Amino acid sequence: MMIDDSFFWFKRNRLTIPGVRGEHLFMHISDTHISTTDELSTPEERSETEKQEALWADFKEKFARGKLPFSQGNDEPYSEAQKISTVAAFEKQMALARELKPEALLLSGDNLDHMHPAGERYLKKMLASYEGKFLCVPGNHEAAACDGAWQPGVHTLEFDGFRIAAVDNSQRTVSAEDLEALKSLCAEGKPMILLCHVPLSTDACREEMHRIMDYFYIDAETADETGRAFVSLCEESDAIRAVLCGHVHGYHEMEFAPGKLQVVGSQGMAGAVHLLTVTG
Repeated sequence: MMIDDSFFWFKRNRLTIPGVRGEHLFMHISDTHISTTDELSTPEERSETEKQEALWADFKEKFARGKLPFSQGNDEPYSEAQKISTVAAFEKQMALARELKPEALLLSGDNLDHMHPAGERYLKKMLASYEGKFLCVPGNHEAAACDGAWQPGVHTLEFDGFRIAAVDNSQRTVSAEDLEALKSLCAEGKPMILLCHVPLSTDACREEMHRIMDYFYIDAETADETGRAFVSLCEESDAIRAVLCGHVHGYHEMEFAPGKLQVVGSQGMAGAVHLLTVTG
């Protein structure tokens, strides 16, 4: 069974939304940083992939050992099982999703290490072959659109009693169009889980987020006008119940407003998996 593979390590949360019937399982992964080549890749692309794979192999170990400024105190697992390529790691993640059969697979950005043709072809192929529902947002390493994976705009999956909405905040802000779309969804009143890349830093979680680095969050005190409005909407709207994100490369869970859960998924390329169960 994939779930017993020593590559994986799991964090689990439960979110209660009144009126929801039954249990709904979601698999959330982040920061897989896929870098790959194929038969169409140029020599330059092959060289870049080799360089990036070496960079992330070094980064994974240094992060786990607490040797980076923003990873001190980290206690996430790291062993021979994590010493695999980004492609091998992603294929394990997808095999796990096929085994678990979550109601949706949620990918919170930096799916690709950088925008390169072979990586885009590979990701499109992998997601096209996945038989379940999925939502994917871009990270700061990616472009605003990737055919077959994500597109600009706010996108939703609807469930009985709640929805999941994906929004691009990869540049530590959101577009004016996406902000208005989110406001319209909030006005409908249906409980909502947001999927994005960059975590929120608010009064409720500022102390914890500031221990990381300001590069890794979006803050109502420092973001641009639409970014500030986005953070305020997340804090204040009764419709928004939780935020799932990534970017930090380490696992964190916190309340970003009273009763509102934020889960920062750790690096999927090193086996991190967050499983969220939504119940009534």
